[in-house]
Amino acid sequence: MDPTQNKKSAFSKSKLALGIGFFAMFFANQGVPILAIPFYQMILGVDPLLLGLALTIPIFVSTFLSPWVGHLSDNSKSKFGRRAPFIFIASWVSCIFFGCIWMVPSQWSETIQLLYFTFFSLLFNISVCFLTVPLTCLSYEMSDDYHTRTSIMGFTSYFTKVGSLLYQWLFPLAQLTIFSSVFIGIKYVGWGVALFIIGLLGAIPSFFCDKKRFQTTSQATSHYKPESIINVDNNLAPIGLLKSLKTLKNNKLLYILLILTALQFCGGAFTASMDYYLIVYYLFSGDVTEGSIWKGLLSTAYAVFGLLSIPVIKKLSLNIGKKRALQAIYCFTAIGGALKWFIFVPDMRWFIIIDALFCASIWVAMTMLIPSMLADLCDEYELSHHSRREGLFVSAHTWVVNFSMGAALLISGFLLNTIGFDANNGASQSKESLQAMRYILSFGTVAFSLIPLWFIKFYNIDEKHSINTRKILLQNQNLYHK
Repeated sequence: MDPTQNKKSAFSKSKLALGIGFFAMFFANQGVPILAIPFYQMILGVDPLLLGLALTIPIFVSTFLSPWVGHLSDNSKSKFGRRAPFIFIASWVSCIFFGCIWMVPSQWSETIQLLYFTFFSLLFNISVCFLTVPLTCLSYEMSDDYHTRTSIMGFTSYFTKVGSLLYQWLFPLAQLTIFSSVFIGIKYVGWGVALFIIGLLGAIPSFFCDKKRFQTTSQATSHYKPESIINVDNNLAPIGLLKSLKTLKNNKLLYILLILTALQFCGGAFTASMDYYLIVYYLFSGDVTEGSIWKGLLSTAYAVFGLLSIPVIKKLSLNIGKKRALQAIYCFTAIGGALKWFIFVPDMRWFIIIDALFCASIWVAMTMLIPSMLADLCDEYELSHHSRREGLFVSAHTWVVNFSMGAALLISGFLLNTIGFDANNGASQSKESLQAMRYILSFGTVAFSLIPLWFIKFYNIDEKHSINTRKILLQNQNLYHK
């Protein structure tokens, strides 16, 4: 077979394995809150603020570890690659701890249940950190090309969106009559996700990725032919974690991307979390079963429109650049935020699909454009510091994502208590409480779509700049090998 065909075949297999890994990673990141909120809060009646703390503490603890995990991964010298050993071991360890989370006895007191949940959730989040950071590094490393990076992120986004088509149905699945009770159902569903998705699928990238670093080029960069497979091992002596982190302190472009990430995963996620409560307690008068089904339909719509938006975002990025594509998506989301006020009301039902039409694309952009832009910054870092540190950038991004999601959970739990929400009241929630949820959902979405537009105007890396950086790096590499 032609060597070029061999390279393309290996690249395709690695990309497919990466996508499967991202599918597993999606469930690892989203599986706990999507099951814990309806199970621990709406079924067991746990206080929302206490549950928010129980969800947040493990995230914060594991987040502090992410720079160390990235540093270990960057400097690993395993014969299996820098990332693969971490991915394989972490996927199966995470599998065990995820299954244990749902084994909580129903007769225990609220305090003991929360302590049990916090303990195993902490172990789970720590193990997941060793999976997500190295796996995300692989997506940064697969190509040096400006547009191919966006294509790779778009490819993995298909897998995460397929995950989002399914994950919202986990709790309705646990409520099926084939299980004698929801407590039995949650155990079967929890262990099913643990074994077959987080464990089995999560380990697949460790077998097909990370032996070499693959590069592909678009026509725009073919004149300097970076078509060969390049070994990622640096010949420079590894530097310490603290020294590595200090090299990021003056990276203003990184700060911009991290601010955009924080605004969406904290502000955007916090405001979006109100839709579940409005669907259950406002649209369906406290019927958790019916509300869960419609929340599943809404999430399915988000996934479908998210899938449809991937080629659109890819085309936008190709034609107008990543920055302008992101700006257009923020404006589109702001319109969707205003529409939420009119569609999350009783008797509208199917109109809530409009919410997904306008607001799904911003979440795709967070997993497609932002990582692609971060990968571009890795080249800028290499040009300045003469070493590849994808793990450093991934850990910084993971740190911000996790802290933002944790903050969103805390803010959500605090405000739900502040506005007078009480799950034990069922359909008898106060009008003031429901109205406050509507304000947060609608106007909060608008605000957290418009604020990022001010920050992104200072981001100045485009295709021309990125191509020029790659030229210089390849020239330096050729000189080194000579």
